[in-house]
Amino acid sequence: MYYILQWTWGILQNIAGLVLFFFNINKKHYRFGKALVTEWNFPRGSVGLGMFIFVSVPKNGADPSAIEKVARHEYGHSLQSIILGPLFLPAIGLPSLLWCALPCFVNYRKKKGVSYYKFYTERWANFLGKVEL
Repeated sequence: MYYILQWTWGILQNIAGLVLFFFNINKKHYRFGKALVTEWNFPRGSVGLGMFIFVSVPKNGADPSAIEKVARHEYGHSLQSIILGPLFLPAIGLPSLLWCALPCFVNYRKKKGVSYYKFYTERWANFLGKVEL
C-alpha cells in the first residue's frame, strides 16, 4: 500500500525524488523502511521526497547512529507524503525548505537558540519517524 499511495496520491514529490535519485545514481543506496535512501554530500543537508530519502554524509564520515537518526526523520517526511499527497509540497516541502535555508530563519534559530526541529514540519516528521532527540 505504501508504494501505491506514494505513486498515486504522492506522485508529485516522488517524481521530484526520482529525478534527484537519477542525478545521484552513483552514490550509496539502501532501504530504510520502505523508502530508498541515498547518501550524498550535499552541504545543505538531507531531504525526503516521497519514497526517496537523501541523507547528507560529511566527507570525513559520520556516526552511523547519527545517519540513522536523520534517515528516520526523513522517513517521517515520507509518511507525511502519504498523509498529505498533493498538499505535501506546499504544506511541508516549501515551508521546510524555507525554514532550513533562508538566512532570516537560520539567524533567528541561532540568535534565539531555537531547535531546527521545533518547526511544525520537522517536529511532525520526528514524531512520525519516531526520532528521539
